[in-house]
Amino acid sequence: MGSLLVAVLPLALGAAISPTLLALQLLVLTGTTHRLARAWALAAGAALVLAAFSLLCVTALQRIRPHHGDHKSATDAALLLASGALLGFLAIRSLLTRPTVGERHTSKISTRLESASSGWFVGVGAVGMIVNFSTLVLVVPAIHEITHAGVSTTTKAAVFVVMYVIVLLPVLVPVLLVSILGSGADRALDATHAWVTSHARTIGVVIEGVFAAYLIVKGVRALP
Repeated sequence: MGSLLVAVLPLALGAAISPTLLALQLLVLTGTTHRLARAWALAAGAALVLAAFSLLCVTALQRIRPHHGDHKSATDAALLLASGALLGFLAIRSLLTRPTVGERHTSKISTRLESASSGWFVGVGAVGMIVNFSTLVLVVPAIHEITHAGVSTTTKAAVFVVMYVIVLLPVLVPVLLVSILGSGADRALDATHAWVTSHARTIGVVIEGVFAAYLIVKGVRALP
């Protein structure tokens, strides 16, 4: 289990550094109308999409090739190289495109923050995860590591749960803090919201660039 965690954790942590989802959740929690109900609804929407995407990945990756133990595979290398190249493309697009898809989604939510029902925020979280391309791209190789590891099904399931929770930290941590601390978390939320809003594009570009290089190097090393 230890070696599988070592392989999956960097990808999960990279996927968790999501300025789009964090900005959405902070926007909801710094509002004044049913903020906890809306924030939990947003988290649920993101969790549902991540679960569905993970199931799709497991199904697809199991069909691509059978398990070959620790042997190198051209498919392994191709998946890593393709994921790295896609992240590199996303980094370049984030630098050139104004606004990004995530920024447009956040702006749309801000205009409906006061009038929308709490249930509507399930869709907000779902769309937020869908347009959070860098997170989904990093989830693919993470699930690939899990599905083709030479360990028991129980171990795979445990590592998947760890990965799943880590990826959802941007929407879970803020709402948990408010649920526990109430208004005591407001100052930290306001400061974090202002900082994330100002630096979201930079954070996204850095994460996409760093993990593009990481996956490409890993893919080259995986070449048979």
